[in-house]
Amino acid sequence: MPNVSLIIPVYNAGAHIEACLDSVLAQTLDDLEIILVDDHGTDDSMDRARRKVAEYAGPKQFRFTATEANTGPGAARNCGIEAAAGKYLAFLDSDDTLEPGFCQRLWEAARSANADLAVGSIVFDEPDGTVTVRHNPPVEAGPFEGAAKKRYLRRFKAYFTTYLYQRSLLLEGGVRFPGTRSAEDSCFLICALLAARRIAPAHEARYHYRIDPASISRKPDPGRWQQRLASLRAMEAFARDKGLYPRYRGTVRLLVLKKGWMMAAKDYLTNNLFKH
Repeated sequence: MPNVSLIIPVYNAGAHIEACLDSVLAQTLDDLEIILVDDHGTDDSMDRARRKVAEYAGPKQFRFTATEANTGPGAARNCGIEAAAGKYLAFLDSDDTLEPGFCQRLWEAARSANADLAVGSIVFDEPDGTVTVRHNPPVEAGPFEGAAKKRYLRRFKAYFTTYLYQRSLLLEGGVRFPGTRSAEDSCFLICALLAARRIAPAHEARYHYRIDPASISRKPDPGRWQQRLASLRAMEAFARDKGLYPRYRGTVRLLVLKKGWMMAAKDYLTNNLFKH
């Protein structure tokens, strides 16, 4: 069993997939399984990825899988979850990169605390070369329940790729990405945080998110507000189904309001009333 499985959905990332994989090959953690999920893009992303992997002769393990059709990043990540064999799982988008110690530092933090989740930091890389480092809310290593979980969730950031997830937490807890195309990452992360019982910080583990003004998430989408609401409703349904809602009712309601209704209103105004 690999220590970590790194899941990479691949869709129309031909301009960046090689840099992404270079950062994966540079990971200091050798006991690493890399799962590339073909989500049926229209460019040569997968061909580039296969050529890169064919040239590699080191200890890291590569596996290829695919969705049945283009279904979006959430469904592609779910496909990767099902294929993964690692004790812990991490996620990397095919146009982003990791600092060399990312997986190692998260793995060591999770292992030392016997944690369900380990959490790092994110770096936003602007097109002009400007970088901005952002951190998740502070948290102590160890038990993650009750008041500590509520405080963390009330300061929630949707940086789901900065986390390492114990595979058993996702499989046994039924934590998956919903079949929506907006805020599916928020839904997934909140569900994982609700289900987790132990957590560990590793803020020096940094994920690099490439800001692209032309990305799909920045393009006008009149239906995005509905997708967002559906994602947050799926999170609320998860909390109820797993018996977590009574304990975290106020926090779940606050997240549905802030990440659901308020952001949906912003999406609606931006994409329907104030669109260019």
